[in-house]
Amino acid sequence: MPVLKEKIRELPKKPGVYIFRNSTGRIIYIGKALVLKNRVRSYFIGKHDAKTVELIANIAKLEWIIVNSEFEALLLEARLIKQHEPKYNVAQKDNKSYLYIIIGKEFPNRIFTARWTELSQPLDSWYGPFPSSSDAKQVLRFIRRIFPFRSCKKLPKSPCLYFHLRLCPGVCQMSLQTQTKQFQTKTEIASSLNAPRNDNKTDYGKIITQIRQIVSGKITSLLTSLKKEMKIASKNQKYEEAQKIKDQIDSLTALTEGWRTVPKEKTDISKTMLALRKLLVKYQGFDPITLNKIEGYDVSNLGREIIVGSMVSFIEGEPEKELYRKFNLKYDLISQDDPEGIRQIIKRRLNHPEWLYPQLIVIDGGKTQVGATFEAIKDQKLLGQISLVGLTKEFETLVIPRIQNEKIVKWSLIRLSRHSPELQLLQRIRDESHRFAKRYYQLLHSKKIRS
Repeated sequence: MPVLKEKIRELPKKPGVYIFRNSTGRIIYIGKALVLKNRVRSYFIGKHDAKTVELIANIAKLEWIIVNSEFEALLLEARLIKQHEPKYNVAQKDNKSYLYIIIGKEFPNRIFTARWTELSQPLDSWYGPFPSSSDAKQVLRFIRRIFPFRSCKKLPKSPCLYFHLRLCPGVCQMSLQTQTKQFQTKTEIASSLNAPRNDNKTDYGKIITQIRQIVSGKITSLLTSLKKEMKIASKNQKYEEAQKIKDQIDSLTALTEGWRTVPKEKTDISKTMLALRKLLVKYQGFDPITLNKIEGYDVSNLGREIIVGSMVSFIEGEPEKELYRKFNLKYDLISQDDPEGIRQIIKRRLNHPEWLYPQLIVIDGGKTQVGATFEAIKDQKLLGQISLVGLTKEFETLVIPRIQNEKIVKWSLIRLSRHSPELQLLQRIRDESHRFAKRYYQLLHSKKIRS
């Protein structure tokens, strides 16, 4: 308990997700907070119900992940609960199923919240689970102010209050137009569908795509595409359209980057993490939502006799040595094979979700080693959740795979300035993984000599 109290004192007054583990290291509860320090401290002050008392009695370790806003905390909490299914998150639902954000298959697509047991209609896609109905509904309230959508189960014959509040684009009118078209000739239908300014169906489909990007965590990618659209509209002198897109960009930025009270000592690493995250989005093709935990891996060997691997963990740019792991690969490999060694390490590591998965994996090596890591991540069905980059020693080149449809479709080889903070952070992680692997190798080697 003294160690836990010391951890609580270290908690920042920022939004984020907190993680409770029991004495065996298993994750037993995941929660989110607008102010981490206040929320976690509340568990150890005052009276609580029986379930919370039982939870508190089983807390042996505390971890947390800082994010920029309450909105990002909501999305990250849902992802981690889905990933780890903590005991007390499930217990506190009183056997009710979690709430999901649903996109219906009908046109115009309806967006709503529902429990899995309540669903009977065909679904287009779903996101969650969210630990409470208020959390899921709050996510949709945030989104709806920026990208209006349909939520009504049955389309009204005329625009409703949501349309007048600018929270729905008036999809009931789109549906009416679609029904009217059945009396037109094929030529007229084709002509109306190809009209660039009046294709409401395409416009609404675009809104749905943008909402999918947000709830799946691809917010940086969405912001990048919106900025491109704004520039094109402005260039074509469509100033009203450009202003509308700018308003969306400003609202989305405020939603996801609203927390500005970052201590001076954390400002530089926050900027570095953001720059690195943007780099991954640009070249890898997906956004890890937040960049807080990075793991580095390396293999060290002497022929067949000693083959070892290392895993180092960095939290907010600093090494967390109690999360380091060593791997003896002697019995996994039949010969000296660095790529297969890396694949085996990643495979064994990902079989331990209780260690809390990283948002980024850094590999000491090039395409071959990165490709082997990709296969291990794919086998665990974690593509799109964990980013991946290699760093070669010869020219300090970043090796980033472009991933689409569960395949590597392109390789980007990037040479950053040697003064770049992003490169220096990745070098530090790479070098630490090499040092840790070498240290383990030397330990086994000295034991072999003595035996």
